[in-house]
Amino acid sequence: PKPVTGWDQADVNNDVRQLENGVETINFAKPSVSSAVLDELPPLPYNMLTQQYISDKSIADAIEALIGAHLLTLGPRPTLKVMKWLGLKVLTDDVEAVDPLLGFVNTPECPDMAQRLLQDMWQQFNFGLLEDRIKYRFNNKAYLIQAFTHASYFKNRITGCYQRLEFLGDAVLDYMITRYLFEDARQYSPGVLTDLRSALVNNTIFASLAVKYDFHKHFIAMCPGLHHMIEKFVKLCSERNFFDANFNSEMYMVTTEEEIDEGQEEDIEVPKAMSDIFESVAGAVYLDANRDLDVVWRVFFNLMRQTIEECCAYPPRSPIRELMELEPGKTRFSKMERIIESGKVRVTVDIGNKMKFTGMGRNYRIAKTTAAKRALKYLKSLEEQKLRDAERNNQSNGDNNSNSY
Repeated sequence: PKPVTGWDQADVNNDVRQLENGVETINFAKPSVSSAVLDELPPLPYNMLTQQYISDKSIADAIEALIGAHLLTLGPRPTLKVMKWLGLKVLTDDVEAVDPLLGFVNTPECPDMAQRLLQDMWQQFNFGLLEDRIKYRFNNKAYLIQAFTHASYFKNRITGCYQRLEFLGDAVLDYMITRYLFEDARQYSPGVLTDLRSALVNNTIFASLAVKYDFHKHFIAMCPGLHHMIEKFVKLCSERNFFDANFNSEMYMVTTEEEIDEGQEEDIEVPKAMSDIFESVAGAVYLDANRDLDVVWRVFFNLMRQTIEECCAYPPRSPIRELMELEPGKTRFSKMERIIESGKVRVTVDIGNKMKFTGMGRNYRIAKTTAAKRALKYLKSLEEQKLRDAERNNQSNGDNNSNSY
């Protein structure tokens, strides 16, 4: 019989199916007909018995799981080689570290000027006290000075600002906390693992921990507005005991600097610079310890132990999960909209086709969380207003009843 579909053609024509190295490929020839006739051809059906559909995300998840399996079985260095074999651009060989101490201030008359300025800054900002607090001695003091130098402090001519170290420390902390949660004896489910990591790896928790260990007292910046914001946050943490930030529902809803939409007048309560220096110190320790993750984890687990243990004992719900449970079946998040000018993305959450809330952030996860936070704030404020109105009504009814006697 004449083939009527592509699958029928594949079944009767051995040239269509090709088996090579255990992988079967089906090649369908493009019909040599006009576009008008092409529209009338029968569609290529999906055969549920012999064909499987796999989304791009499923394939990506499988590759990530494959990398994770190699990491657990073989360790980091062999896993990097596997990732390189897969075509990912990763470094499999050791790279010589670049000295953070800039030497262009040295002169023939004073060849050690950079070292002198380093010692002056070290004493001026009392970094020896910080070393005692985090229980780690830096071999190269310039790493720590760079980790606390804001881009606004133009007087520092011997190191760069903290931004590169912050970028590195963010990834290091994310990896180490993820590894700890995965290896925990309690064997959390995938959903709980995601919530725990979101609760522990974010700007709010890092900023509160930076204040808890007085990192702000060593912050090097020349920006009055930023210092004022930090002072407000330090006062907020002291008054409300927000040092274990994400496990207090009120603090969990505080908006961070990077989550503010352009043009909004909402108060920024969590200065991102505080979380940045917490991450940059992690990057500094990592480089100073010759990229030894065990040393970094020993330092930062000591700083985060109480927070991690409380989080694991009582896993908090993410704003997204809480919103979905508060309004089940009514909550829909839009696809991300990329803002070219700012480099951020925007996400909108629709509650029952009646209320819409927008969130922005540097990636989809942050933008989605921000939108959920704003929706929760509004819904909870409505609920609180209803409770206050009910209390007033009950009180007025009680007063009326007492007056009637």
